[in-house]
Amino acid sequence: MHLYGYRKNATNHITAVPSVRQTVVCGTKLILVVLCACGLAKAEIRLPKIFGSNMVIQRGQAARVWGKCNPNAIVLVKLGLQSATATAQADGSWQVVLEPVAVGGPYTLIASSEGTTTTLTNVLCGDLWLCSGQSNMQWPLKDVDPSEQQAALVELPRLRLCSVAKTPSSQPLWSADIQWRACTPESAREFSAVACFFASQLLKDPALANVPIGLVDSSFGGTTCEGWIPQPALARFAAKDLHDSMFGIKPANLYNGMIAPLGHTAFKGVVWYQGESNSAHPETYPALLATMVSEWRQQFGQRALPFLIVQLPEYANLWEGFYWPWIREMQAKAAQSISNAALVVGIRTTDGFNLHPREKLEIGRRAALAARKLAYGETVVASGPVFKDASLGGSTIRVRFDTGGDGLSSASDEGIQGFGLAGADGEYRFANAKIEGESVVVASPEVTQPRTVRYAWAAMPQATLINQSGLPAAPFRTDALPCSNVELQKQRVTRRVATSTYEIVIDPNGMAASLVFRGAQFLSNEPGAAGGTSIPGFWGPRTLTTIHELGPRLASCSDEEVTLRMAFEENAMQWAITNGGKEPITFQIALSPHVKVTSPVNDGKIVITRGAAVLNLAGLDTITNTPTGAVLLSNIKPGSAKSISFN
Repeated sequence: MHLYGYRKNATNHITAVPSVRQTVVCGTKLILVVLCACGLAKAEIRLPKIFGSNMVIQRGQAARVWGKCNPNAIVLVKLGLQSATATAQADGSWQVVLEPVAVGGPYTLIASSEGTTTTLTNVLCGDLWLCSGQSNMQWPLKDVDPSEQQAALVELPRLRLCSVAKTPSSQPLWSADIQWRACTPESAREFSAVACFFASQLLKDPALANVPIGLVDSSFGGTTCEGWIPQPALARFAAKDLHDSMFGIKPANLYNGMIAPLGHTAFKGVVWYQGESNSAHPETYPALLATMVSEWRQQFGQRALPFLIVQLPEYANLWEGFYWPWIREMQAKAAQSISNAALVVGIRTTDGFNLHPREKLEIGRRAALAARKLAYGETVVASGPVFKDASLGGSTIRVRFDTGGDGLSSASDEGIQGFGLAGADGEYRFANAKIEGESVVVASPEVTQPRTVRYAWAAMPQATLINQSGLPAAPFRTDALPCSNVELQKQRVTRRVATSTYEIVIDPNGMAASLVFRGAQFLSNEPGAAGGTSIPGFWGPRTLTTIHELGPRLASCSDEEVTLRMAFEENAMQWAITNGGKEPITFQIALSPHVKVTSPVNDGKIVITRGAAVLNLAGLDTITNTPTGAVLLSNIKPGSAKSISFN
């Protein structure tokens, strides 16, 4: 589990000023020179940090350059074969606009004033993509599935990475902590995995040969859509419809600190992966997202800036009291209502048991396909079958799809799964389905007079309809029933070890849910971190869902940072917890209220009893008493391990 902090910078405002252009013949190499004639006073030129070495300038767009200088100073900007001048305003703000520059590089950007020179090197001209949203966009490459990591942890000279610091602000900032760097295995490890996979797929496109790609990652975990909208635009929404982000971040404050500092930067498009933190209020999401898109387009001066909206993938649990089919529906409505936008379907990418799936490659691949069609105008199959209409036919419903000529297929040998039918009572039953041309005929023996149909309408849908290219159909429904949060869901398997002395059950999260010793239950059955064994975290108990059965007496449960290794003997157990993360963790054992602690912790050892059953434990640090029973704690520092023994 990752905890992300932030810091606040000084407050500044973006100010655009008129510019005067003047053509100057320079060499063939692209050089951007900024000169300030500031009289006899010491001159100072400042560029916002969206300008930096290793940056990418958007091809085919006017090149805007802005900054601050001494008041009323004359500024000269040179870019390739052009130049332009502007006079700084009273607050020192200035801006020039230059014609598009040629694709390629590397080039050099130089800012000079009375002997003071700032040089920015390795600048490329290509396509610049803004990648934003919350934690699943922020999720770094180093924490994805290892098999996916290796495909992306390579040096890509044409790819540049730009990180915007997580900086909420009560007022719009003129600049922020923004860092550009070339893509290497080292720099990519900490960068957005979805963004990296998106770009790596674009770089494979023959149509984009020799076109550099720049990624600007401006994302922040746990944030709502309204956090990314300018304050004036939020006035059109009722106060009850606006909600804070995690860490108490107010609406508009993410825009102020992480989008406003991008100024007038020109982009090829935006990849937006967010919605989890709006899932409790799905009905307001289309209007919020449409407002955000409009405001960003206005700031960047691109009325038709392409937006790729990633629809949330599978996730089994309630999130803020709601399952996710309802926010997925609103994401789809937003994509339909916003011009020049595309929906990137997220289902069929993960098993659904992790809020932050470690599988990100397929999301990036699908987003790249959508970009190639929407932003680059290529003739590619960029989405799965799209619902067109449904017609009643006695005991069946025929559902027609727009397949783009790519046909219908199933991802399973067991045929089409994921459809449900309801009659007049509105109660849905799972249904059988078969493909007929570009339609699917749906029927259920439980619903002889169907009225409406749903597809993939669940938090973790078992849905298999795809096209011939393997892209999935998006969830849809034909009813208008109110939101319901009751679902019957399959769960992952548990493991059980039983000897003549004890029995232990390991749940799908890699934790002990039950420990029966000589017929007596020793663990609490309270939910969450209050029961069984757990590793508390900011987002709730940590889950060690990668479980390997290493032998009849040995199991390993892990995530990307922590491993719990359990060794079982006839009358004893040995648990080893290894913390490979950067933060300390606490492993806790919540005891049944019927269990008594008969001695304080002494050199890590403790004795607990229930009736005649006695357990000796070692490897503990402290005991905490709670209303539901005692909790035994073992603290593990970063980069270290600790063992707990049961005898």
